[in-house]
Amino acid sequence: MKKKTRRRQQGVSLLEALCAISLFAIVSTAIATLAVGSVRSSALSRDSTEAAMLAQWQMEQIRGLDYPSMASTTTSATMAGKTYTVATNVQTDVPAANMKDIKVTVSWSAPGGARSYSTESIYVDITL
Repeated sequence: MKKKTRRRQQGVSLLEALCAISLFAIVSTAIATLAVGSVRSSALSRDSTEAAMLAQWQMEQIRGLDYPSMASTTTSATMAGKTYTVATNVQTDVPAANMKDIKVTVSWSAPGGARSYSTESIYVDITL
């Protein structure tokens, strides 16, 4: 009896193609997830940097005023198309007499929810 021999098969089977497509889909999903996370992280970092710059700018504006002129304010500012709320809270005679506690808070809305950045400083009346 003669044995039947198969000729060497060319190409890929359906099972091999499905395995390759599944592996590609898994790897692509992982890469896409990392890319989206990276873009969100970069946007949050940019927004935080702009908020820090606005807070520092506002603190310098307050610093340029005379001691009696320092007062609480709330304004808004736009940088790179994003609107930030800049709130300055001035407390007189805190932590001691002839001192002002100044806190600048910059807040904005981000895809993950509301964010804020704040900085605080104490100014002393040296004109006494």
